[in-house]
Amino acid sequence: MNTKATITIEKPYFRWLFNGFGYQNSEANFLALMPEDFRDQRVLKSFAELSPTFARVYTGFADQSREQLDRFADYYDLTFRKAGTTLYAVPCAMPQLAEELDADEYAEKVAKNLEYLIKERGCRKIRYYCLTNELMNGDRWGWFAQKDRWELFKKFNVALFHAFRRHGLDIRLLASDQSASPNPEDAENVYPMLDWIKNNMDDYVGAYCTHWYVYGRRTDDLGLWNEYNANFSKLVQLALSCKAKRFILGEYGFHPVWGKEGVMVDDVSYHLRQPETKEESVLAKCEIGIAAMNQGAAACVDWSFVDYPDPFVIEDGDSPSERAAYAAGKCGFRMDVKYNKCGVFRWSTTDRDYSAYEELYAMGWLVKLFRKNATVLACSFSDPMLRGGAVMNPDRTVSVALVNRGPAKAATVDCSSWKARVDGTPSLHQPLRRYVYEAGHPPASPFNDLQPMSGTVEAKDGRFDVELPAKSITFLTTDYEDRVPPPVEGLRVADGKLAWTASDDPVHRYYRVFKDGRQIASTVATELPVDGTERFQRAFDDTQDACRPKAPSGFHVVSVDKWNNEGK
Repeated sequence: MNTKATITIEKPYFRWLFNGFGYQNSEANFLALMPEDFRDQRVLKSFAELSPTFARVYTGFADQSREQLDRFADYYDLTFRKAGTTLYAVPCAMPQLAEELDADEYAEKVAKNLEYLIKERGCRKIRYYCLTNELMNGDRWGWFAQKDRWELFKKFNVALFHAFRRHGLDIRLLASDQSASPNPEDAENVYPMLDWIKNNMDDYVGAYCTHWYVYGRRTDDLGLWNEYNANFSKLVQLALSCKAKRFILGEYGFHPVWGKEGVMVDDVSYHLRQPETKEESVLAKCEIGIAAMNQGAAACVDWSFVDYPDPFVIEDGDSPSERAAYAAGKCGFRMDVKYNKCGVFRWSTTDRDYSAYEELYAMGWLVKLFRKNATVLACSFSDPMLRGGAVMNPDRTVSVALVNRGPAKAATVDCSSWKARVDGTPSLHQPLRRYVYEAGHPPASPFNDLQPMSGTVEAKDGRFDVELPAKSITFLTTDYEDRVPPPVEGLRVADGKLAWTASDDPVHRYYRVFKDGRQIASTVATELPVDGTERFQRAFDDTQDACRPKAPSGFHVVSVDKWNNEGK
């Protein structure tokens, strides 16, 4: 490391608040299809570990049944309620013949369903609603993007605006939830519909929302960083010019041109399709979200949290499994032909592969550390290979993300300007924990646990030095408490399952289970099917210990808290 770079982080007098990174959580509608181990040890466990403060969900379908609404609310109880996640809801698609619908009748059905979720099931964090994902009508992507349909788009939004108020729903409408045009001729205005919405619908729109996918570009193209910043600055300023509205990034990432592979519709993540830049694709995707945050986006949503299950035949029936599959098909258009593998971990229904993609170990930390009501700080870099962002939380803890696209280097992070302000000064009173994702050597856990910290960094007089590996993203944070979670009690074995008493630690997130000193699972459940239970039961009985056997071998369960501290 021959060159020492300088990174300056400042706290301007005026700076916007950020509402958090999060995911598209389509799995809320797939809950009834999940095997128990996948649900408890992957989906709910990873959600608990990350606890995103913002998310996008598919709900609010005009034709959702009470059974389907209750399934969504059940998932809400298991996830969003505990994390305090702010939601923006959107139906995957408008009905196939949108032009034939009565707008007021349609809006009334949506409002009644949302009223049930919010007022009867307590899903009070549904704060935003968008008419349709990707301006979709049935299977027709971007149908509302045609200029001769913009008045119809407005008509439905106006109807929703009034229906929500009739039902006393404090929900803001988002527009337009479209992706940028990939056509070169649209380079000057990649969102041609937004200006029209601004001039014709602003009284009804509560926030502006678009998607941002990069098509046909390599993720090692370092010039993209400047393009991201210019794009999001333009979108944020457009929203602000509309009676000071905020801009939300509703989906983002890298993607090949969407097309067909034989009979299947290919909707596969870029890093699976572009192996020549697979390592750097994770860094490039993080850069998109960081750039949006830096330029003033209110929140950013990654597509998506969990892979869709493999395609299945969509048909209703009498059995619970048939009804569950039929309901799930509504939130995954063309589920019988769409191969959607864009999550941060896998859901392979054939070989039961639930392992994480590399993205979890980088995007996961953005979601975990860059949260609701954080003040965005200003970052500048002496080295063009460096880029990143930082936030200060309401409790004055700070989190920093530093992307290094070049060779390994040492950097000095200068926060000394904070000392000029006594009130509201970000806190560097404790060491910063350091978490690293190296593109050339990505971390991995068989249980999808985030990587442990790689040491701490001490600040002195508002400055600290940090080593940045080649092609990496380094996360630094004072947003933690150095503690040991209380021990897990009531360990027992019965009927082939290891069980224990639920933790009452208010910051508990999940459990790690060990056998003979080696981890065998991570789960939010309080029981786990295990082998060799008769031997363990004898060892347990011999100890007469209500918590765990005193012998070094056997089973052991520990609690992991919100700061990834592990119990003993």
